[in-house]
Amino acid sequence: MGFLTRWLAGKMEDPAKRQADFEKHMTTTMAKCEEIKKNWEQPTKTHRWWTKDRNQLTYKFSLEPMLVNAPGRAQNW
Repeated sequence: MGFLTRWLAGKMEDPAKRQADFEKHMTTTMAKCEEIKKNWEQPTKTHRWWTKDRNQLTYKFSLEPMLVNAPGRAQNW
């Protein structure tokens, strides 16, 4: 082999090592994806969260025409 051929061959990747690295990456990615899918099934809010005053006020304020600049009768202040 000439100098250039040896130099190029030394710079090339080993296909077996590349395949092993790819399979390791895919197994860790799949494990993380399964963990995320399992967590998606969990509830995001507590039971009866809508009955708390904080959430009720958000709903009531969203209906107020003056606060949302919606057309409607304005209150006399």
